[in-house]
Amino acid sequence: MEAKSMTRRQFASGSAKAALAVGAIPSIAHRVAAQNPDKIRLGLVGCGGRGTGAAMDAILSAPNVELVAMADLFPDKIEASLGKLRAAQKGAARDFAAQYGSMKIDWDRADAVRVTPERCFIGFDAYRKILETDADIIILGGPPGFRPMHIRAALDAGKHVFAEKPVAVDPVGARSVLESSEMAKKKGLGLMGGTQLRFSQPYNAIIGRIHDGKIGEVVAAECYWWHDYFVRWHAEERKAGWSDMEYQVRCWPHFVWLSGDHIVENLVHNIDVMNWAMGGAPKTAVALGGHANWEDWPVRGNVYDHFFVEYEYPNGAKGYASSRQIKNCAHRVGEKVMGTKGAADPFRQITGENAYDYDGPFDNPRFIQWGRFIESIRNGNPMNYGAQVAEASMTAILGRMSAYTGRAINYDWALHQSKLDLSPAQFDFGPLPVAPLAVPGKTPLV
Repeated sequence: MEAKSMTRRQFASGSAKAALAVGAIPSIAHRVAAQNPDKIRLGLVGCGGRGTGAAMDAILSAPNVELVAMADLFPDKIEASLGKLRAAQKGAARDFAAQYGSMKIDWDRADAVRVTPERCFIGFDAYRKILETDADIIILGGPPGFRPMHIRAALDAGKHVFAEKPVAVDPVGARSVLESSEMAKKKGLGLMGGTQLRFSQPYNAIIGRIHDGKIGEVVAAECYWWHDYFVRWHAEERKAGWSDMEYQVRCWPHFVWLSGDHIVENLVHNIDVMNWAMGGAPKTAVALGGHANWEDWPVRGNVYDHFFVEYEYPNGAKGYASSRQIKNCAHRVGEKVMGTKGAADPFRQITGENAYDYDGPFDNPRFIQWGRFIESIRNGNPMNYGAQVAEASMTAILGRMSAYTGRAINYDWALHQSKLDLSPAQFDFGPLPVAPLAVPGKTPLV
C-alpha cells in the first residue's frame, strides 16, 4: 500500500506535475488513438460501487467505449471492481428511488474492460498516474472530499471529466470546481456531474412546463431524502493495522470531510431539482439538525442523522429541504413544487388548472446522460455542467453549515467569503483525529 505522506498543498499542486507527465507520454499512445479516433477510453478513479457503476453506464450508453485504467487508494477495491466488470450480472431496480435510474444493471461487457496490471494504480498519487495513460475521460467516483482536487488535476492534464456528485464538501471546494468549470470551457474539455435527473425524461417534461408557467408563479418547493441506508452504508469494522485515515476513507459516508454529510451526499440530487425549478441558487438558508440515535450506527463518525433547511430564493419563494437517515422510520425520496395555479411532482404529474400526467418514455437517465456526454465529445462540442453541479453542491453545503452552526447564512457570503476547508492538513495513512460532532449555537461559522 502507498504510505507516502503528502501535504494538502502537495496534493493539490500535483496536477501541474501530472500535466507535464502527460506531455511526456510516448507517441505510441497518440498513434493508437489516431488509428481509431472514435474510440472513447475511460479511466476510473475511485473503484467502489458508484465508480464501477459509472463505468458500466458509460460503456452501455454508447458504442466503442472501453475502460483502460483504474486508480484507487486500496488494491482490494480495484480487485473487487474488476471482479464485477469481468463477470456477467443480472440487475434489478431500486424500488425506493426509481426516478434516479437503476443502480444495478444487466451487464455482460467484459470485452470492453481492457485494464492491465500495469494500468492499475494505488495510493494517494494514483489519480496523477492514471492521467499519464491515454484515457480520454476520467471518471471520478471516490469520496467527494477528494473531488475538487481530482477535477482540477484531470482538466490540467487535458482530460474530459465525469465527476460524481457532490463535487465539493465545503465552500473552498465549491469555488475550486467553479474555477475548474471555466478552465474546462477555455480548454474545450467536457465536465459532467453526476446529477442525472437533469437528463430524466419526465423531469424535463414537467419542469419545462413549470418554467412555461403551467403552475403559475412558483411560491414554494420542497425536497426530501428520508431513508436508513446511510446508517450502514460503507460501515466496515475496523481491522488491526488500519490507520485513522484508512478507516475513515473506507467508511467515508460517516465523516464530514469526506462525504459532506448526507444532506450533501444524498439530498444534493433533490436540492438540484429544486434549484432547477426555481431558476438558480437561493439567497439564504436557515436550518436545524442533529444526531438523535447512535445505537443503530455501526460507525460513530461525525455526521448528523436528520436535517431540515428553509431556503429563500431571490423571488421570495421558499424551498424546504429535509434529510433523515434513521432506522424504522418512514421512507420518502422526491420533490414537489407549488405555484399559484397548481402543484407539480417533477417525476410524475402536475395538478391544478393545467393538470398533466407524464405518460412518455422513461429510459434510465444515467444512460441518457452518458450517451449525450460522449456524443458531445465526439462532435467536438463537449458538454459542461460544472457550474450547475457546483451550485447544487454549494446549496446543500449551505444548508449543512446553517444546521451545524445554528446561524442563518447568506449564499453569496458562503460561496465567496467563507474560509471553511474540511480537508486534512496532510494526506497519509497515519493519525487523523475525528472532528467533534457539530453543536448548533457553539460550532463557529467559518
